[in-house]
Amino acid sequence: MSWTMIMIRTKTNSETIYEIKSENIIPFRQTEIADAIKKISTELGADYDCDNLSCQYLGGGIGRDSWQIEFLVGKDAETESVGLNLRGLVDWNTVFAALISELNTRLIDGPTGDIIG
Repeated sequence: MSWTMIMIRTKTNSETIYEIKSENIIPFRQTEIADAIKKISTELGADYDCDNLSCQYLGGGIGRDSWQIEFLVGKDAETESVGLNLRGLVDWNTVFAALISELNTRLIDGPTGDIIG
C-alpha cells in the first residue's frame, strides 16, 4: 500500500486545513527534519537516509512488515510544507506520534484532506 500526506505546522496547530493561512505557517528546515528522522529511527529501531536533504527516508521492518516514508523536503533550506510518501501495511500510529512530537507538526492525509492525530 502507498499513501501520500503533507506535513505542515502553524503557530497554533489547531486550525482546520481550510483555515490555515500562510502568515501562520512555521517553516521546516531541511536539517531539522534530518535530525528528527535520526532520533525517531533510534526510538523505533528503524533505518534512515538523510544524505540528500531534499529527499530523506525513514523505514523499517522486514518482508510484509516493512515500511518506508519518503520525505519530499525540496531543494531550499526551508519549506512551508513537506510531502510524505508512505509505503507499507503497518500500524502507522507510533510513527505518526513520533513525527508529531519531534517536529511539532500536523499530518494531512493527501487523498481526504483529513488531519491525522
